[in-house]
Amino acid sequence: MKMHILHICIMLSLLFSGCSKKTEVKKASNVNFELLTSEENFTAGEPFSLKFSASEKSSPVLVFRNAVGTTILETSYSDGAVQFDVPKNFYEKSGICYWSLVSDAEEKMKGTLNIHVNNKNGTFLESYLGPRSLTAGPEDYAMFVMLATDFYDNPLNDSTSITSKVQFQKNQSEEILRSKNLIAWTRVRAPEKSGRMLISAACNETDSKEFTTIIYPANPIDFTISYDRNHEYADGNQVIKFKTDIIRDTYGNIASEGTLVYFIITDNQGARLKAQGTTLNGKAEARLLHPEHQASWSVEAFVTGAARSKPIKVAFIASVTDYEVTFLDDNRTVSVGPLKSFMNQLVPDGMPISLSVKDVNGDVLDVLRTSSMQGEGKFELSPDFFPTGSYELKIKTAGITKTKSVELK
Repeated sequence: MKMHILHICIMLSLLFSGCSKKTEVKKASNVNFELLTSEENFTAGEPFSLKFSASEKSSPVLVFRNAVGTTILETSYSDGAVQFDVPKNFYEKSGICYWSLVSDAEEKMKGTLNIHVNNKNGTFLESYLGPRSLTAGPEDYAMFVMLATDFYDNPLNDSTSITSKVQFQKNQSEEILRSKNLIAWTRVRAPEKSGRMLISAACNETDSKEFTTIIYPANPIDFTISYDRNHEYADGNQVIKFKTDIIRDTYGNIASEGTLVYFIITDNQGARLKAQGTTLNGKAEARLLHPEHQASWSVEAFVTGAARSKPIKVAFIASVTDYEVTFLDDNRTVSVGPLKSFMNQLVPDGMPISLSVKDVNGDVLDVLRTSSMQGEGKFELSPDFFPTGSYELKIKTAGITKTKSVELK
């Protein structure tokens, strides 16, 4: 049944198609054209037209294509010839152009032409440099890129000569580069000395702006340190100054101003102190107070991740060799001192003094602290905290410890 219906549909379609109107075939155009414009090379920015002669009157169109895009130009007439005026945005762009003459939907002619760079109105030169800071030494460099164009922003032809100029201190150099695919480029390597480097470019009597690149010193190399102090006594009052020699890089450049230097001090008990300073004219300094008791220091300096010094030894001798402890008010007032220094003078105010109080079982009940005033220090053992009984007192100052057993009443 389905096959029977299909046959009927086919028959009906053939019947109707046979009765339909015959399709009209359009006759091909017999108009002949001839290109009258003999030039095939033009200059960017200069208007031009394409002219054709026609065997009979017609209204063809010209399909014109270049790097800007594709456009269809309408016919205009000049002295009986068919003329097509190329639009401004198309004739300002250099490069190869393609055209096709179309009449009555039929391509009659086609061809190509060239628009060349316009050097009559001067050269425009763009240049780019980066990075704008380098470290001394041939391993680091900046990229210098130059773009030369005509007045209409068309890239100059490949192999155009562009000069790169570099000035550093008393030296000046030039390098002739050749453009390719719009640009010319070069690597500007850092010299071994630190300072300010100037870079520029030139092309066809046009100069670029001046670029500045700062050449910083490379990473510092190992250095030495020393110290300066008024005396060798451990009085906890005077200042010792640690300083570096001039820190330089491997090329002899003085380290950058403000380079951070750490001084690490290890004493004979294994305790560590840290001081720091920043470089000025290549040197760094740091200061510490003298210890309060006899000590031996090992001092080393570092520029993090770059350089270090050899360790040096610093010895301090005791400024206080002995002192007296006096008990008053039924042993509840403990007087320490007078504390006298290396010239038999009273120690400066502020010398730390500690008193540890233990009961008869050896348990520490409290640790009292004070500092010297006029060479002496005092502790009051209140009955509210320390009732009547036997105690062991341990007094420590200037690195000297004294132990006394007392009865508090």
